[in-house]
Amino acid sequence: MAAMTYNCECDDGQPTVTLEEMRLRIARRLGFATQVAMGVLPAGMADLLDDFVRSAHEILYRRYAVMRQERFFTWDLIAGQRFYDLDGNSDACDKVLDPGKVHWVGISEGDGSWRPLVCGIDPTLYTADVQGLPTHYEIRQCIELWPAPADAAWKLRIKGAFGPAELALGTDVLTVDPEAVFLQALANAKAHYSQPDAGNYAAQATAYVRSRVAESHQTRRYV
Repeated sequence: MAAMTYNCECDDGQPTVTLEEMRLRIARRLGFATQVAMGVLPAGMADLLDDFVRSAHEILYRRYAVMRQERFFTWDLIAGQRFYDLDGNSDACDKVLDPGKVHWVGISEGDGSWRPLVCGIDPTLYTADVQGLPTHYEIRQCIELWPAPADAAWKLRIKGAFGPAELALGTDVLTVDPEAVFLQALANAKAHYSQPDAGNYAAQATAYVRSRVAESHQTRRYV
């Protein structure tokens, strides 16, 4: 029997927008459409706009939960090994877990016998160097399990969000909703260039993010 699948496609479903595309769109809205068409921006402008995009991208990622970023990440446990790299999961998808956005941690024996792990390892547990069925975990520079697994029959399972793209190259694709990034970065860029409509775009960015947050509740109801 084939192993059960717990994720959709590796692609998060967001519109595919690159750093370069975002940079040129912002440049046009700043009044540099002619230079964009000619393929020559003023000296230093490309780096400046890229920095506005990266900043907005990071801020928005931390500010609100972007839909379709949550996945299950899986690590194959090794007998006697307590520490596992954050980017060492065994999934075919290259997304990397963001340790600040973890929603569930547990282990499973193959695809069965799922068990939650308790967050936090009391240092007094280190008094005895034992192996067995892991019951606790901590995420620091890596993921630590306690006790170390006695065999390789179990898998570490973490449900959480993958981190944002670094946006180092013009071809790198944004992780966060591109329209939210565009509005926030454009507002900051317009403020930098002292354009009077900067506040309009800042307000639009806030309203857009609020609408996305409202949509993320889906059919949940609260009392």
